[in-house]
Amino acid sequence: MMSALLLYSIKSAIVLTLLYLPYMLMLRRESFFRFNRMVLLGILLLSLVLPLCNIPWMSLDRQPVVQAAQLQMLELGIPVHVLPEVQVVASPLRGGLEGSFSLFHLLTFIYIIGMAMLLATRLWQIGRLQLGLKQGVLWKGDEQDVHIYCHSGDVAPFSWMRNIVINKKDYDEAGREIILHEMGHIRSRHSWDVVLLTLVQMLQWWNPLCYVLGISLRDVHEYEADSYVLEQGVSAQGYQLLLIRKAVGSGSYAFANSFNHSLTKKRITMMKRIKSNPWMRSKVLYVIPVAALALSAFATPKFVAPIEETVSKLEGKGTENSANLQAFEQEKTPAAQNDKALRPTGEVTSEDVKKQDTDERPLIVLNGKIFEIPEDMKDINLKRMHEEQLTKLLNINVEDVESITVLQKEAATAKWGSKGSNGVIEITTKKETKEPESQNVVYNKETGTYDPVLKDLVKKLPGAKMDDEGNITVNGKSVTKIMVDGKEAFNIGDSIFNVPAVNAKYPGGEGELYKFLATNIRYPKLCQSFGVQGRVIISFVVEKDGSITEIKKLRGPGMELSEIDVTSYKEKNPESTEEPKVGQDLGELLYEEGVRVLKAMPKWEPAKDKDGNIVRSRFNLPIQFRLSARQEGNSPQ
Repeated sequence: MMSALLLYSIKSAIVLTLLYLPYMLMLRRESFFRFNRMVLLGILLLSLVLPLCNIPWMSLDRQPVVQAAQLQMLELGIPVHVLPEVQVVASPLRGGLEGSFSLFHLLTFIYIIGMAMLLATRLWQIGRLQLGLKQGVLWKGDEQDVHIYCHSGDVAPFSWMRNIVINKKDYDEAGREIILHEMGHIRSRHSWDVVLLTLVQMLQWWNPLCYVLGISLRDVHEYEADSYVLEQGVSAQGYQLLLIRKAVGSGSYAFANSFNHSLTKKRITMMKRIKSNPWMRSKVLYVIPVAALALSAFATPKFVAPIEETVSKLEGKGTENSANLQAFEQEKTPAAQNDKALRPTGEVTSEDVKKQDTDERPLIVLNGKIFEIPEDMKDINLKRMHEEQLTKLLNINVEDVESITVLQKEAATAKWGSKGSNGVIEITTKKETKEPESQNVVYNKETGTYDPVLKDLVKKLPGAKMDDEGNITVNGKSVTKIMVDGKEAFNIGDSIFNVPAVNAKYPGGEGELYKFLATNIRYPKLCQSFGVQGRVIISFVVEKDGSITEIKKLRGPGMELSEIDVTSYKEKNPESTEEPKVGQDLGELLYEEGVRVLKAMPKWEPAKDKDGNIVRSRFNLPIQFRLSARQEGNSPQ
């Protein structure tokens, strides 16, 4: 709760700063008093409202590129619907954060004390003001539903809500002008402006610009009240002399609108200033792009995440729960494009050269053609990969490799120019690897090859044809099942659709899906202790009844515990309930956590084909488990 309030306070201060600084530069000296007042009130209101808004489509991260998780799906050659990636961010464990807890508690205590002191000060001022209305009153009068209190003491004139206080001497000397001035405050409801200002100042009591804005608002109040006096026919010269005579006095109640404010010179200057050009009001349009910028920043995780993570670290959250669970939208690419991630790109183009020039990885050339490497593989050291690993990565069989040549430095640049500045790996195969047709093949994870099962099956059947959408007909009639040697070889009713016409849907949509994940997913404690993190990609099938089956791990990090790891952990954590075992793969714990959450899900709304029939469908869910910077630095190497 307190972390949310602190985060809201910081965001509110950012909005106020972004909106108020341009006002100081462009509008502060203009003579549109009522207009400027409305602008200042708008800034205060926007500083309260904008931090509460989160409009995803305004995010600055929405770019027409494929996310890393989607690229990994393409790398596997699987045209399948990929859910937005889930990020599970674990803050440091409680055992090593006593200092952070203390700091958070101290900051929280200071913040609450600051709010309480400001509130107490304002309440004291209001109470003192209410008592001062009737103390020493000689007479009370009403004028236009406004209560006027005439005092016997030397109290400075002021107004609050619908009350005016004036002493007898001022009333006798310049009662009309002073009462008109305070009436101007009341008619414009300036007291309510002060209430709104106080609310914002309580929230941002630590922000000095909030108090500077308060001074600007008070100035505008006085300018507007002075303008009202002159509009009632009062002589400008005589009124200005009155201000000079009264400048030696001081306001008794800081919370009220006092006639004797110490900005006499500025008030007189404003009265003498020529009215500003009405077109100058257009300067206020700066609010639109600035407010849009603030909304975009608040909707962009990479801008808000550092603030949220800092507050979360100070509070010490995220020990077991996923404190920062975020869903990042990504480009949904058609199935026809999904199998283009890893393949020869054809002849060298200017775009290829430009991309490789900015790439720190070596240039991969397969059979004389540049091989495009996805962005999520930029950290892989291709030079140190074994031949078998490299060929599998490129989706070719090691037996088909005729030669692998590594060119470096001058040899690489002499042949390939600047695009070979990071080295070149030239691979020549006995036969070129053809691009697979994703509609007619099945990816064999065991062999790393594409098996044309269905396509070959249809070819063997007399009169059988298969169209581009995978529909099979025999002698012009549609078939849903193919039998070979008395055994069922293919049944369209049991087929798993990677890209159905209508995707399966979690009850309530993806928003509800990520609410469920935020509530249920946990970062395994052992993985936190040993610094295990990374992306786990889980495949699952939504059955016709909406249940989830065939949960499989496509990719995930790994760390096998040695006897030294286990012994060291038990020595450092004698009271831990966790029981690490020699040979245990901690990466599996991350996968098992994903499986646990998937099995706990309610039934989905099943997918449908183009004819409206309910079908089975496959999904891939990327989950990014990430440790905080401090915890990552303290993890065992």
